[in-house]
Amino acid sequence: MKKILFTTLLMTSSVLAKESFLDSVQRMKWGDLDVVWVEDAKFPRFTASFYFQDGALADKFSGLSQSAFSQLASGTSKENQRDLSEFFDFYGANLKHSVTHEYSVYSVQALTRDISPVMTKVCEIFKDAQYPDKELKSYVSRSKSQLKNLVTSHAGLADRIFRQVSLNGTPYTTPVEGTLKSFDALTPEVLKERLGQFNKAKKVLYLSGPKDVKQLEEIITKNCPWSSETELKPLMLNRPASSSVIYLVPVPNANQAQIRIGRYLVSTEVPGKYDHFHFLAGFMGGGFTSKLVQELRVKRGLTYSAAAYVSLQRDYGRAGIITFSKNETTAETIGLIRDIFQDVAMGKIEEKEFLHQQGHQIGGFAFGFEETGAFLGQIMLYDHQRRNLEELLKFPETIKNLTIRELAQADFEIFPWEKMTIVVVGDKSLEKDLTKIRPVKILDYNDFL
Repeated sequence: MKKILFTTLLMTSSVLAKESFLDSVQRMKWGDLDVVWVEDAKFPRFTASFYFQDGALADKFSGLSQSAFSQLASGTSKENQRDLSEFFDFYGANLKHSVTHEYSVYSVQALTRDISPVMTKVCEIFKDAQYPDKELKSYVSRSKSQLKNLVTSHAGLADRIFRQVSLNGTPYTTPVEGTLKSFDALTPEVLKERLGQFNKAKKVLYLSGPKDVKQLEEIITKNCPWSSETELKPLMLNRPASSSVIYLVPVPNANQAQIRIGRYLVSTEVPGKYDHFHFLAGFMGGGFTSKLVQELRVKRGLTYSAAAYVSLQRDYGRAGIITFSKNETTAETIGLIRDIFQDVAMGKIEEKEFLHQQGHQIGGFAFGFEETGAFLGQIMLYDHQRRNLEELLKFPETIKNLTIRELAQADFEIFPWEKMTIVVVGDKSLEKDLTKIRPVKILDYNDFL
């Protein structure tokens, strides 16, 4: 019965992929703008996500790109922030942005009937954003307050510090969000200069909606000050060195410890194994039945949750474990995670848990693309990683043919204990127990704000 269900899930996913996924993807060229369109006539609305091949790596100082997008609609030479806010609210338009080190995305969603006024206004702010002093000062004040208050969110603080420590020695260590010091360097002039660089960066439009969305071509061509003169050059990183210490970050009022364990990946470790590493992340920490949750929570009650990730960009990636524990069980939890890494790398995996994860990932594959936005997001990521979209069709078959031995090899490659950076945010008293695992280095959280 289990074998029949497994085969049915595989066939269903493959059929859905062939009939609904790649066949619906159309690639076009509007001038020098590449366009990827997925027709979606379920609702009379459109989503336009503009991918800029430019990100925080090109910033003069930390947080510049993020601030340029965050304050993009703070005012033009003709309209102030309130005018622009009321305009987009009137049309029910939703504006979002996302900045990574390697690329940035600006997304617009609204009713299709409003595509002309909404997108014309978006082009106007890209052409004429002024970043008024009054609004900029307010933004800087809010941003600094949020960073200073991060000490009250130990999980958020742990994520921020872990990223910087684990990526030390690479260009990716600088926070995309900015720092207390870098916010002081923001001026209208430097923000307008950065926006001008985005306007010249190579772009791809990821578009969904009914056929009416094609009128966007004329609107963008006429109104948006965009070209494709620059693009991000590939980077080659050195492999991460061995790590010999645990970084302890003492914080006030810590009745538990936030634990982050992981490392960065170089591009040569990744090709041909994207799906293997995706499966590994799910197997280790992808839900209640995952290896880490079963071992840490169900069997021993050391934590409430544990997650694993293998996040891959174009030129680098990150892999790690996110969990927490009581102060008195923190060292035990870290030691157990080390043992789990080593056991999986040695192939000590029960067939039952392996088959369960196979069925879970294959069964959930097609459902991940029910929303057009999620599908477009996957296409954008594949394009950025320079992967062939045909790999989407092959995913169920790839996972079906995966073996326990291959999973063990993936764990051995991604989570070698000697290269794992360990950051613990918690009480100073943890130092004594943690030294039983590795020497402890104390960090001041203020150095990371």
